[in-house]
Amino acid sequence: MKNLLDFFKIFLLAIVIIIPSKVSAIDYNSVSVTELKDIVGNWYNAKGDLVLTISNDYKLNGCPILSVGYVGDTAAMYKIRINEGNHYKDIEVAHTGSYEKYSDHEMLMMNWTDKNNVYALRRNKNPRYFESIGGIYIGMNQNEVLKIYGEPSSKEHFDRFFTDWIWKYKNFGLEVSVYGGVVTGIKIYSYGDRKFDRSGLSAKNLMADFENVYRNKFSRRRNLDIGHGEIISFRDDSIGLYIFSAGTVL
Repeated sequence: MKNLLDFFKIFLLAIVIIIPSKVSAIDYNSVSVTELKDIVGNWYNAKGDLVLTISNDYKLNGCPILSVGYVGDTAAMYKIRINEGNHYKDIEVAHTGSYEKYSDHEMLMMNWTDKNNVYALRRNKNPRYFESIGGIYIGMNQNEVLKIYGEPSSKEHFDRFFTDWIWKYKNFGLEVSVYGGVVTGIKIYSYGDRKFDRSGLSAKNLMADFENVYRNKFSRRRNLDIGHGEIISFRDDSIGLYIFSAGTVL
């Protein structure tokens, strides 16, 4: 009897080991490799190193692309299968999408489904941006933020597309949204002293002040398109600078 019980224990343990745990998965749609036309070209990391190249003949770093899975709305998510000689490899990337296309903030987020391994790539070797706040701009390496402001007062996990963490600097009335190792948004509060570096405006200014300086009108959701892939989001006690795909829409 004891031997029989031991057998069942081993059998049940084997089932636990063999059957994988259920994990959420992205339901990609199979599409032609030509769907990658929007992300053809060179892509650089935050240090300016060339990391990824998708060529016009649809090769990824010289490896033939065998298939493409796709799902998208305002942003685009791809699952790319390549042939690395003697084996296949699947690569998941998220593209900031149509709003940022050819703007200063067009980015690819590599390994975007793995929160512990995601990192950002950009079109340009050197960062480009239009506006900044307190010396911080969208696309800045998170380590550069630490050099300027040090460790934040607190870090809040924020599970939203293109925003993974919010770094809070309470002494300055400043919050920095971080995803893939780069800044995707900056928010300042009216009790702080941070300002927009180009315009000199702050969270103490009125919506009309921003409309006059940036020569555009706020939408019904109180978001202002200032071009270059950047928008300003106005709230009662704060104002922020974001890329479109960080979750703030017009």
